[in-house]
Amino acid sequence: MMLAGSVQAQDTLKQGLIQVNDTHLFVKIMGKGDTILVIHGGPGLNHGYLEPHLLPLAKTHTLIFYDQRSSGESQLSVKSHMNFATFADDIEAIRKHFNINHLNLLAHSWGCLVAATYMLNYPEHVQSVVFSNPVPFDHTMAEMSAQTAADRETPADSIHKAQLIASDAFRNGDVEPVEELMKTSFKLLFCDTTNLSLLDPSLPSSYMVASLSLYGFMDDMKNYNFFPKMKDIPIPALIIHGNCDISPLDADLRLQKCFTNADVTIFENSGHFPFIEENKKFNKTVSKFFLDHAK
Repeated sequence: MMLAGSVQAQDTLKQGLIQVNDTHLFVKIMGKGDTILVIHGGPGLNHGYLEPHLLPLAKTHTLIFYDQRSSGESQLSVKSHMNFATFADDIEAIRKHFNINHLNLLAHSWGCLVAATYMLNYPEHVQSVVFSNPVPFDHTMAEMSAQTAADRETPADSIHKAQLIASDAFRNGDVEPVEELMKTSFKLLFCDTTNLSLLDPSLPSSYMVASLSLYGFMDDMKNYNFFPKMKDIPIPALIIHGNCDISPLDADLRLQKCFTNADVTIFENSGHFPFIEENKKFNKTVSKFFLDHAK
């Protein structure tokens, strides 16, 4: 028998690799109640930067964290399997593995495109969805975001990034300069840059090798536009926008119009990581949304 929204107790493993969709994905489960599948950003990041900040949600829900293909502790994948359709199929395989009828999806950043693909391909299995700080759903607005980030970068940051890329450690594939490079870029996405110390990319030592497969997404990301496929979607949605994010508010307002029941909530004192900068408000908002739309 399949449960409406919770992981069956006999099928629950706390953490480890599961074999699904011709690969092995790392999952970590905690909490109790209806299931929230947490979809991390990237491509190439992993669940580690989200987990410590989302722990309060485990008081009201079962959380399933997982690492996408070629990310974190999951199995490396080949370029041809690195695309939105395969990633959506991976989510469907996770759902089937744990015998869950309907998933609540909590996606962050680039992971929102993965969540949207799953929602479009398997709408009958999505109960509700939270898009936290989604990257724009079309390439034109994504280019605007990139320009905003470039405008915010200081000369000192540019020099620091160039030095990291030119370092022997970076050329040797060490993960430390890569994390430092990421943090230098992520600094631009905070309202209060002191909060950067609370963000841990948690990159595995294999990151540089695994990242080679990420080029498989080049076709999917070239001149992409999700909007033509997203019209009058009846699934309840919450879109979280950080006031200091580089993504324009107009991108989230346009996304809202794709749903028949969607709200945009603005976090005034946050950038791209409101679960860090306004943690209590974020978890309270997300928990209430999912509880309000429980079946």
